[in-house]
Amino acid sequence: MSGTPPAGRPPVAQKIPRTDVVHGDVRQDDYHWMREKDNPDVIAYLTAENAYTDAMMKPTVPFQESLYAEMLARIKEDDQSVPYRLRGYHYYSRTEKGKQYPIYCRKTDRLDAPEQVMLDLNQLAEGHPFLALGAASVSDDGRLLAYTTDLTGFRDHTLHVKDLDTGALLPDRVEKVSAVAWAADNQTLFYVTEDEAKRPYRLHRHRLGVAVADLLLEEPDALFRFHVGRSRSLA
Repeated sequence: MSGTPPAGRPPVAQKIPRTDVVHGDVRQDDYHWMREKDNPDVIAYLTAENAYTDAMMKPTVPFQESLYAEMLARIKEDDQSVPYRLRGYHYYSRTEKGKQYPIYCRKTDRLDAPEQVMLDLNQLAEGHPFLALGAASVSDDGRLLAYTTDLTGFRDHTLHVKDLDTGALLPDRVEKVSAVAWAADNQTLFYVTEDEAKRPYRLHRHRLGVAVADLLLEEPDALFRFHVGRSRSLA
């Protein structure tokens, strides 16, 4: 592959490379400066690269659209997962034709009971270029849903708590949460938060409505990670 970029491609800005030495191995990263997402030079370079890509790929646009239509025709857009029963409810997710994200639902007691939509990710995604659901857990009494969402694409999940009876969000909100589990009292959440390297390393106990959570455990060793969940005997 030639080292000369195609005509019209934006040149890479000349930045001082970063050099790290790990176990005696010298590693040089010429593109470390691109980690600065708010740097005007980074934004300008990425904008120019995107414009170049659009220009080079323009002749293939009809083929891209045809290929996408063919793949979409082979996908069942209006589908539903197999329901599972938990504490008096049947839980499942479904998709609707033309919508990008799944809808999470449940029914009380019987499968022919009226449907309750717990989370419609299509509605949550409105106004955002990206959305991903992380953890999701319903309290033992079936009233509260704790869930995490990422709106960036960088796996930065934010914890929310929704009242399934009213549809309202509680004021409780926590950033950088990787896992969550309810205590049996329906008022206490255990959750794990991540460090700057996205390593789950802190376990917290949070009582709804209380501003400050209790830090229960912290793992300082970068080789280990935390997770939290209910045991089968307590599920």
